[in-house]
Formats: sequence, C-alpha cells, structure tokens
Amino acid sequence: MKASIVDMTKQDVVQKNYPSVLNFGDVMFDRGVRNIIENRGRDPFEYIKRDFDFIDKFDIIIANLEGPIVEMDRNECQQKAYNFQFASTTPELLKTIGINMVNIANNHSRDCFSVGYESTKQYLKQFGISYIGDQELEESYRLVMVNDKRMAFVGIDQTISPALTDKAYALIKKLDSENDYIVVNIHWGEEYKLEANSTQIDIAHKLIDNGADVIFGHHPHVVEPMEIYKGKMVFYSLGNFVFDQNFGDTTVGLGVGVEFQDSKSVYTLFPFNIKVFAPEFMVGDERTVFCEKYLKSLNPAGCSFEITPIS
Repeated sequence: MKASIVDMTKQDVVQKNYPSVLNFGDVMFDRGVRNIIENRGRDPFEYIKRDFDFIDKFDIIIANLEGPIVEMDRNECQQKAYNFQFASTTPELLKTIGINMVNIANNHSRDCFSVGYESTKQYLKQFGISYIGDQELEESYRLVMVNDKRMAFVGIDQTISPALTDKAYALIKKLDSENDYIVVNIHWGEEYKLEANSTQIDIAHKLIDNGADVIFGHHPHVVEPMEIYKGKMVFYSLGNFVFDQNFGDTTVGLGVGVEFQDSKSVYTLFPFNIKVFAPEFMVGDERTVFCEKYLKSLNPAGCSFEITPIS
C-alpha cells in the first residue's frame, strides 16, 4: 500500500514489509509541455500509465518540481531567460502516476517570487502531496514512518546557494541519529554535463559521511553516473522526467527505485526515453543494454542490484 503523505504534518504512517522509494528527475509543465496539455489534450504520463505496474509497488514516489504552481499574470513573475509557471491542475496530474512527494529546492521554485512559492506549497498540501526543500533549513525535510522504519527525506538546492554550510551537514547528522534512513534530493551540477564535477562528488561524500543513505541528484537535464561510497549509493543526475528539451542526451532519463530491506538495499533502474515530452519506459533489450552500460562497474544480471551497507 502506497504511503499517503499529508503535508500539514511532519510524520505519517503506512504499513508495509519494508520501506521503498522511487525517485525521478526534473518535471516541468510549462512551455512546450503546457502547450501539448492545454492545446492538444495530451497527457505527458500516457506511456507511464501503460506500464504503471512497474512503479505502483513503491511507497514514496518523488520527482523534482522544476517551477511554481500558481495562477497569476505571467508578467508579474520574474523576467528572465527561462521562467516557468505551472497550472493549478499540476498536483492532480502528478497524483495520476502515484507521485506523493516533490522536491522544491531548485533554481526555478521562485520564478514567480514568493507569491508563486507559497502558492505551490498550498496547492501541494491541498492535493496531499508532500514537499521537501523548503528554504528554511529546519523546514527542508519531511519525516515519514513506513512499517516501523523512520525515514527522513531532505531537499537541497545547490544551484542558487553554491555551497552547503556546516549547519546543513549537522542537520543530516542529527536526522541520522533519529531515523533509520535518510534520502537526499539535491539540485546541483552543470547543465548537459555527462559527468559529475568535483564539487558534486565532494558534497556527496560529506552528506554520506554525515549519515545520508542514498542521494538522488538533478538539474543537469541528462543522466550522470552513479557511485558507491562507503556502501551507499549516489545517483549524480537522473536527468529529465517530463521536459520539452529534445536535443542530445536530454531525451533519456532514469528512475531509480530502492527497497530498504533489513540487511541490504535493493536498487532497480527504470530508464526511459522522452517522446514529444512524454517519458516511456525502456523494455527488453534496450533496457538491458542501458543498465549494463550504466552499471558496468557492478556487472549485475539485469537492472537490479543489491548493496550491503558498511557498518
């Protein structure tokens, strides 16, 4: 049974044998995506719904919400090169594929200033979608209990604030002392770069040193490699999920699921192609080839692998 998260509280309960999380990258419902929704009646999740059984088993499904949900005059928003504004129907659209948590710590969350930022949070609360990454450090995380396991979800933006402070790492350490698992979403890196930079690597290692169990990155709009560090996983960039970019490597994205079992973590990759802004899961040989290439250092059989954390 999928977790139902109410944003008005910091803790919710769901029963399952073990907690499981599925993370996607950037979702953007403006510009070309908004055009196909409003003027062509197209559902950007039409392909995902066809294969919904792939992801329905996960308790928490997360994506990075790359812009504000607000109904206001676009001229009153920031006037910059790339400025996004999502319709009030966005939360309902997210819920149709089970997304029950979003990260709002990114460089577009305030595209419509504080009005859009607060509107986003209110719309998410209204539809029962939790959010992580609020601007204030003490509000940047969400606590969820799944089958008696305490989980902390943390959202971090590394694009507007170029360096994490000691207070941020101290928060991770504190959450680690109080919870069983810590899942970090972080907006970082360089756009369209296929490799993580030294800053990303340094931050990832420090987050894990302070207690993070898995790190999911986004912002580059392309898939970047994964790394195992001290028995914990870092996925430097999951790429786009729903976006209107259609050049180079921006049309390939990755979802990553993790099942936190008692003695191990089981990971499963869900690579997809983005076709006219709609993600479609790879299947068969195409999926196998992607996974073999992405996980070449592990040499797994298929798209799933197990990690035993280092004590």
